Amino acid sequence: MTFYEEMAELAVECLTEFGATATLSRETVSFDKRTNRRIAVSVDPVATLAVVDDMEVLDENTGRMTIRTVATMLHKPEVNDKLTMGDRAWIIGKVTTVQPTNLAIVHFAEVTNA
Repeated sequence: MTFYEEMAELAVECLTEFGATATLSRETVSFDKRTNRRIAVSVDPVATLAVVDDMEVLDENTGRMTIRTVATMLHKPEVNDKLTMGDRAWIIGKVTTVQPTNLAIVHFAEVTNA
């Protein structure tokens, strides 16, 4: 077993112990090409474990460290996905994946209240 495989297992163990059950959902909108109106919205939910907390991150615009709400999870979200934990919901922003090899270890996503 390589070092990165061990780190991936450790990330699973940590999120299992400290994380909470969460749901990632992505809305897919279909349009009628003739009328250009929305005809269907489907949501594809994915169950995951996540931890949401405030973290200090580098603001790319100012170059300064700022406090942002960040979700740590095992499943990779996409921008504008919705993360739901209990009665709280967040919209996914910038996603950073720790993936030094072909194995993704953990995903960090900046989130805002939905």
